[in-house]
Amino acid sequence: MRHVSEARLMARAADAVAAECEAILHTRFGRTSGNVVVLAGTGNNGGDAMLAGARLHYRGTETTVVLVGPHAHDMGLGECLAAGAGIIDAAEDVAAAHAALETADLVIDGIVGISGSPGLRPPADTLLAAIAPQSVVVAVDLPSGLDVDSGQADAPHITADVTVTFTAPKPCLVLKPARASAGRVVVANVGVLRS
Repeated sequence: MRHVSEARLMARAADAVAAECEAILHTRFGRTSGNVVVLAGTGNNGGDAMLAGARLHYRGTETTVVLVGPHAHDMGLGECLAAGAGIIDAAEDVAAAHAALETADLVIDGIVGISGSPGLRPPADTLLAAIAPQSVVVAVDLPSGLDVDSGQADAPHITADVTVTFTAPKPCLVLKPARASAGRVVVANVGVLRS
């Protein structure tokens, strides 16, 4: 973090997530377009997810951002608005958020990241059941709701098909039983030096 700006790290993270999403859409559906829903929390994870969603929208997906929290990451939201992505505030219109999730080809989970506590709170907890069975779920850094530092998975959390994590796997991505909720783990190098 002393050598690379936060904006640059977030851009690299978003590039990695967007590239993985495009590869999944191509492999699963034979195209790189489709309906993508971004579940965006208030922190940098939400920002990373929204930046990835904006990139996908520019490249032809129909991206809808579902805001999960009292405010949104400024840079991520700004990019999504500039790209023309749809924006739904789950606190104000949970029915629209559910409808978007029910028709999504791919869902990007950016609700909470490594600083989050285990479990999901309203309105995020109610969105889990609305994710369509056919949707591919891609978690940013870790599935939201897992305890990053343990293998515990008993609190409400996202179950991902793929997790794109950065620099190194977090404990919850390798320890049982939580690792079953991470799906396939992709470690993306965003330029952070490991000691």
